[in-house]
Amino acid sequence: MAGRDVPRDEIRQRWEKSTGDELSVAAALRERNLDLANTQPEIDQRRERLSTYNLELEVMVDGDDSVWLSFLSRALITSRSVGRVVTLLPREPITAEGTGVMISRRLLLTNNHVVPDSDLAASMGVQLGYDYDDEGDPLVSTDYQFAPEIFFFTVPKEDLDFTVVAIAEPLGEDRGFVRLIEQQGKILKAEPMNVIHHPAGERKKLSIRDNRLVSEDDQWLRYTSDTRRGSSGAPVFNDQWEMVALHHGGVEARDVQGREVSWNEGARVSRIARKLQDAELSPEQRDLVKEALSEGAGE
Repeated sequence: MAGRDVPRDEIRQRWEKSTGDELSVAAALRERNLDLANTQPEIDQRRERLSTYNLELEVMVDGDDSVWLSFLSRALITSRSVGRVVTLLPREPITAEGTGVMISRRLLLTNNHVVPDSDLAASMGVQLGYDYDDEGDPLVSTDYQFAPEIFFFTVPKEDLDFTVVAIAEPLGEDRGFVRLIEQQGKILKAEPMNVIHHPAGERKKLSIRDNRLVSEDDQWLRYTSDTRRGSSGAPVFNDQWEMVALHHGGVEARDVQGREVSWNEGARVSRIARKLQDAELSPEQRDLVKEALSEGAGE
């Protein structure tokens, strides 16, 4: 399993170079002014994207932590696409490996360090609906075996750290999926982020609101959130439930104020979408990818 661990030293190094961003975000939250952590072109791009939801950027930083009820209903709908990635071997106990998200009715997205190659993928799958019901009783999940012979594409953990793999049977109409949006403007530094995941292989959890985007570069978003081993491969969303990153790891640290925090990092969805668009694929595989890529908000 050691070869499948996330490169934590690299995550820490990138975070340690982000002290200036941490200070800017702290100031932006304190003053309720996103201008203190973001450039004007970034703010303009974000404002334009929010307008597609009839939202104004100012309400994102007005100090009111309440949300519309649609935030919860959309969270529940989105959560149906998130599952526990497991090893599925005949006559062997199921072993949890990480988290994954369905990005079409046939394709799942997770980390390369969770599913590193097609040979291993052939013995793995995803459990959807590995949840509790409203009374706290465990639900019976639906298991989908991976089918790497249909589709398998991966980028090493030293790069964007993602794998896209097909499931043997397409999802039914009752299961949703999350398309990948290449356009930027989906989130600004200091905005809240939301993670749906299976930490430590447990039943599904939702980490919301008390997570903030702190820093970014061309490939990675860096944020604070409650995650654990098993959260690898989890989708990270903005408040409109657009996927903005694929979580791949974190380290324990202290922030600029000396508080204990989790430094987390995820691959930018815009870069994942671009990598898939540029991949050399067969016509059949290209058709599968097309369903996973979105050209606009809310699609």
